[in-house]
Amino acid sequence: MPTFQGATIQKAIDAGLVTLGVAREQVAVEVVQEGKHGLFGLGKQQAIVNLSVLDADTTTPAAGAPGAQPSPAPVAAPTSSVPKPVQKALEHLPHPAGPRRDDQTAVALVQSYLEDITRELGLAATITSERRGDQVWFDLNTEREALLIGKHGKIINAIQYLAQTEFNHYGKSKWTVMLNVGDYRERRDAAVRRLAEKSAREVIARGASVYLDPMPSFERKAIHATLADSPYVDTHSEGTDPRRYIVITPKGRGL
Repeated sequence: MPTFQGATIQKAIDAGLVTLGVAREQVAVEVVQEGKHGLFGLGKQQAIVNLSVLDADTTTPAAGAPGAQPSPAPVAAPTSSVPKPVQKALEHLPHPAGPRRDDQTAVALVQSYLEDITRELGLAATITSERRGDQVWFDLNTEREALLIGKHGKIINAIQYLAQTEFNHYGKSKWTVMLNVGDYRERRDAAVRRLAEKSAREVIARGASVYLDPMPSFERKAIHATLADSPYVDTHSEGTDPRRYIVITPKGRGL
């Protein structure tokens, strides 16, 4: 089902009608997300709708045409965006059980979210996405990479966490959202693995455990994988996210 975006629900619908080349009465509309103004411009989100073209025999003839029948009441926008008198009338209409989960829609929502973030930061960025197994990678290309990465990757990791939350809310599959700015993830992965090896040497030399700084789950997995076959050290994680960290211990002294 095609997905369209706009500043408001109506603008999103209009964009879809132009793209599909059909009239309003020829499509069914599913509101995925209402537009949001955000706080001080941050968190601003586009309205998103799904449009499906109705079969020719299900559309209603234009008013006054031979065989025309009274049109059914149009589907109204969500009650939060209409006047109170209309809301009371809508209370008697059936409501869907909840938003339909769809991976394509979820990826589009994450894309829209990332575009809003870069725009509010005043960054000119090109964002592309690619499915890699059970991961969806979003590559953000900009000339001002440091502003999106942050010290020790704190900004990009925070944005990635929020993007994952957005996908989980609307997506059907259990895909992992990964954000990359330039080749930051590749460079960071290499640095994390070097840290693992250096820390293991320290544990062996001192005969005592080493506690690493908190890091996201995918970086902890890289530490565990790097030292998994070591005959001298063990690794385990402690704490709770987002402050969960790795402990490297001499072999046989871990949990």
